[in-house]
Amino acid sequence: MTQPLMQKKATMNDYTAMRHQAPRSMTMERMGDTDEFILAQTTMLCLRHGCCRPSINWVLQDANNYEPGSSPFTLPNIGGWIHEESTFCQRCCWGGVPGCRETKFVQHAGYPPARLQQEDRSCCVIQTEPTSDELTPMDLQADVVATHEKEMTCSTGCACCFGHAPYLLTKDDTGIILGETRFVCDACLFVPKFHVLDASGSVQYLLRPDTCCGGLCVMPRCGGAKGKCCRVPFLIRSPATGEALYSNVQEGKAQVTSLWSGLFNEVCLKRRAYHVAFPVDATREERMVLTGSALLVDVAVYEQDEDNNDGGGGGG
Repeated sequence: MTQPLMQKKATMNDYTAMRHQAPRSMTMERMGDTDEFILAQTTMLCLRHGCCRPSINWVLQDANNYEPGSSPFTLPNIGGWIHEESTFCQRCCWGGVPGCRETKFVQHAGYPPARLQQEDRSCCVIQTEPTSDELTPMDLQADVVATHEKEMTCSTGCACCFGHAPYLLTKDDTGIILGETRFVCDACLFVPKFHVLDASGSVQYLLRPDTCCGGLCVMPRCGGAKGKCCRVPFLIRSPATGEALYSNVQEGKAQVTSLWSGLFNEVCLKRRAYHVAFPVDATREERMVLTGSALLVDVAVYEQDEDNNDGGGGGG
């Protein structure tokens, strides 16, 4: 009877059982030893129209245990989560123009609050505060390790015409700038790409998918396990050569890749997940900035696609 009881506790749809395992929290120091993780969205974004546009929260999960269709609340957490802060006015007025509105993502070490699960039942809720109603002031201030933030900008669709492209500025818990990720405008307008800058403003990485047709179109990839059956990997490249950098993961390439999160998550809950694999020689600060890069890929590219498909909003 003991074994079934333990199995039942391990599969509960909350973090209570997993807290007793007590892995190390995703601090800045541990980030330097992390090769990869899954960035999974916890906020349910179905029916996000008009005033019903919530801020978006995330959890960091073990990449080895990810399965398409799984709930972000049942997978092993690696000791990190992210909450978003954006005002009601910014979400309501500019939620239909992803990549545009002012926002801040606050990254925490430690397990996500158990209350965050209530987002699974938050449908058509008008969130008047900058943060989710489920989170307490103590939750919002607990174990902050970094922030990824931006002011109001043009969206990806008009940034090349009017300038002031979407970006995310990454800072540590004391407010020191670690680096920045910025949307890039060039002659290949149909290929989204980003520059990842270090603290001094020098371009450290180029984040761009593979291309075809002379570099004019994005080349999707088909075939792959754990949600990679059909995807567009944003490979982390050398800005000088454009070559993908080596990562100590199964595929061997540093990347930010949107995963198939399962039919229920994709179609019904509108919840996304990303595989983030770091260059093998990246410092802990650079890995933290690349975590912000993954958030900006979602904000500027994939939420833009969602809005074109269903008219919703809610990003960046």
